[in-house]
Formats: sequence, C-alpha cells, structure tokens
Amino acid sequence: MPRRVDYLLGAMGLALFGGVAVGVASSAPMELAAGVGASFAAGLLAVGLIRYPR
Repeated sequence: MPRRVDYLLGAMGLALFGGVAVGVASSAPMELAAGVGASFAAGLLAVGLIRYPR
C-alpha cells in the first residue's frame, strides 16, 4: 500500500522527467524546461522533508 511519501517521490520523478520532456517537445530551451522541473522537484523534496522528517 503506497504511503503519502511515496506519492511525493513519484511526483518528484514526474517533475524531473516532465521538465525534460517539455524541453524536448516544445520550443522552450532545454535548460529552462529542465530547470523548472528540477525547481519543482526540489520544492517537493522540501515539503517531504518538512512533513516527514525521518
């Protein structure tokens, strides 16, 4: 049974790979799209560390 933290980890992976996919599929620069995805994933990591400190 997945826990809430598992969903956060899944969302982090989707944010990272989604940023790269947007960079490949659109006219946005790859660095910008991947940077936005990485920033979103870092935000989710911070939320996970605050809510689940162990």
